[in-house]
Amino acid sequence: MSAPATDHVWRLATQSAWSAPWLGLGVALALVAIGLGVWSARRERRRWRRVVLGALRFCSVATALVLFLQPAIEFEDVTRVPNHVAILVDASQSMSLAERKGDPTRAERAAKLLRESSTLLTRWRGEHAIDFYRFGGELEPATEASLAALTPAQAKASSTHLREALTELRKRYDGDDLGGVVVISDGIDNGRWASGLDAGERDVVKGLATPVSTAWTGRAGLRDVAIPRVLSDGFAFARNVVKVEAVVRTVGAREAGWIGKKIVISLKQIVPATGTSEVARATITLDGKSPEQRVAFEFTPERVGKFVYEISTPVLDGEAIADNNARAFLLKVIRDKVRVLLVAGRPSWDERFLRGLLKRDPNVDLISFFILRTPSDAEVGGPEELSLIPFPTEELFDEQLPSFDLVFLDNFNFAPYGVERYLPKIREYVEGGGALAMVGGDLSFSSGGYYGSPIADVLPVELLPDAQGEQLVTTDPFRMQLTAEGRGHPITALRPGSVENRKRWESLAPLDGQNLVARARPGATVLGVHPTLRAADGRPMPVLAVSDVGKGRSLAFLSDGSWRWGFGAALDDLDATAGGGARAYQTFWENAIRWLIKDPELRLVRVETDAPEYTAGEPVHIKVRVREPDYRPAVKTSVSLTIARAGFANPEPIALRTDDNGEAIFDAATLPPGGYRVTARRSSGGAPPAMNSDDEVFLVRAAGKELDDPEARDALLRDVASASGGEYRAPGQSLEGVPMKPPRVVRVNRYRDLELWSTWMSLLAAALLLSAEWGLRRRWGLA
Repeated sequence: MSAPATDHVWRLATQSAWSAPWLGLGVALALVAIGLGVWSARRERRRWRRVVLGALRFCSVATALVLFLQPAIEFEDVTRVPNHVAILVDASQSMSLAERKGDPTRAERAAKLLRESSTLLTRWRGEHAIDFYRFGGELEPATEASLAALTPAQAKASSTHLREALTELRKRYDGDDLGGVVVISDGIDNGRWASGLDAGERDVVKGLATPVSTAWTGRAGLRDVAIPRVLSDGFAFARNVVKVEAVVRTVGAREAGWIGKKIVISLKQIVPATGTSEVARATITLDGKSPEQRVAFEFTPERVGKFVYEISTPVLDGEAIADNNARAFLLKVIRDKVRVLLVAGRPSWDERFLRGLLKRDPNVDLISFFILRTPSDAEVGGPEELSLIPFPTEELFDEQLPSFDLVFLDNFNFAPYGVERYLPKIREYVEGGGALAMVGGDLSFSSGGYYGSPIADVLPVELLPDAQGEQLVTTDPFRMQLTAEGRGHPITALRPGSVENRKRWESLAPLDGQNLVARARPGATVLGVHPTLRAADGRPMPVLAVSDVGKGRSLAFLSDGSWRWGFGAALDDLDATAGGGARAYQTFWENAIRWLIKDPELRLVRVETDAPEYTAGEPVHIKVRVREPDYRPAVKTSVSLTIARAGFANPEPIALRTDDNGEAIFDAATLPPGGYRVTARRSSGGAPPAMNSDDEVFLVRAAGKELDDPEARDALLRDVASASGGEYRAPGQSLEGVPMKPPRVVRVNRYRDLELWSTWMSLLAAALLLSAEWGLRRRWGLA
């Protein structure tokens, strides 16, 4: 900072005690007196006499006015402290761009301007203290050397907020003398001044109370194709068509020779740790007349969850930027209603109870079919007379099957109805993410001919072959016993707490028989078993078993007597507090449906991020919550966390440990741009693996708003300079002559007055002039 400078200053002042209105009146009377004198002298015919009288009148009145005003010259020796001049250099991402290949970047032009202004800056330092800053989204102090060597790699701020930068600058110098501001930028702003200055914002600029001069570092001629925006609601319903629009912006198409060129716009789903899969594509033609074109995509998401999608264009020859040719977005797919298909082999109490439960649930969209007769029944009329409606096998199992969340096969034998050729499609449906529940009876499982069929491949139990004369069902009543896995599984959680839940199951009515199977399939989870029957492996015969199959799930309930749970315990004291036995039946099947459709609330491990999207460089806050099988917080429990990026192999897991609330927190360091899936997994805990893991998807954006519309423009810089009293400098122009406020005086070292009126000569001159005028007027006959 420069040392304070001492200056010699003088000024003309009045020492009269009269107030300003009286001083003004005195000056006015003096002018009147001069006018009257000139007017009265007009009677004199000789011109030289008129001149002499007018001069005498003017001098006499002027002398009298000096005595009235009492003028003096004030001499001062003052000390001035240099005020501050702030130089702000844009360091946002758009400053790293060059309009054409081989051209200097905007950051390099800014650095060159500062280097060429070094002599000027040295001269400014004689009166000002020069401070340097870089700005983007925030204002940061810098040095002249760092800004004079600014490189494109250093211009990395994800946004430009000039208004906020100038406001923050004014606060920094609150109470100090800010003599001027120089802003060096490409003119792109994506804050409150993105659309320019309106009348209110011009007042904000004036309120800075200092001239803001601007220098533009941009050029015309940028060539670029970008996707600045994706228009999406952010959520969609599973198995319903969703529409997404993308805005494609083109700059410099004519200069680049792109007119008439067709480009393909692709919509892809990003799969973390795997890659991408194309969902849809569209083609547009660049015409040079429409800088923005909209492209619409329609597709049908099949599964519930969060997914990352990307809309992209190819990078054309001559493009200035490649990073803005793709735009990723998150889509949360939810259920409108749980769409259920129920197919029953015959009317029964079990079918009636299950269909009634599903029909009463407002969250279930039920399509149900049950068989009243089989092809082997005696016919007393034609099929058209005996059928309520034809069994729509092709429509259900070929066309509409993917639209269902869950398929119930309740004591249904597929063979007589031409369904056999659709069984592979049901298997594919389950493996692709659907859910299948098979309920027992004499037409189900092995008794229904499912052994060796594609359906058998996705059931959680292994079926017995249909050997002639071999018993495949039993009709002896029994009470299902919960396994260790069943005592902690959400499907069998009729009451909170393990003790109360066990008592609740013991109070239920017995089942009247079950289907026999060979054993549980490897990897399946057996929740309930027969108390006496044994499977081929010597273990208790499964009654209730579940399994994960590919991306879907299946359940096998090897009895058609669960409807009895709606009556058997109605008078039990324990059940009376729970709303009767019907409540147990309803709770069981509601739990089963929620598990089959993968309701995330049933997981014992939950992972979530504090936001669905992040900008590059922003940390990701991840929270993991772990519960025991009875849904108490899992305290001091080990959890592994993996963060997988799209297109990259799974990384090493991160070991976490929960606190007293069953929670663990992890802050991921700044992650590279892309789509990510974070997975939390508990290796133990007495529950199936699917219950002890959870995942979440989030997005890290590659580019902020800076590269959405990268064309440099100087309109904002011109407006800011004009509104503040500064000056605008075009590319190649020097900063010489930009306006600045002079330093203010901080101390008067010496003061002296020179009175111009307080002498006897002034009084004598006034008297002589008045006397001379009067004497001449009398002599010449004018008085």
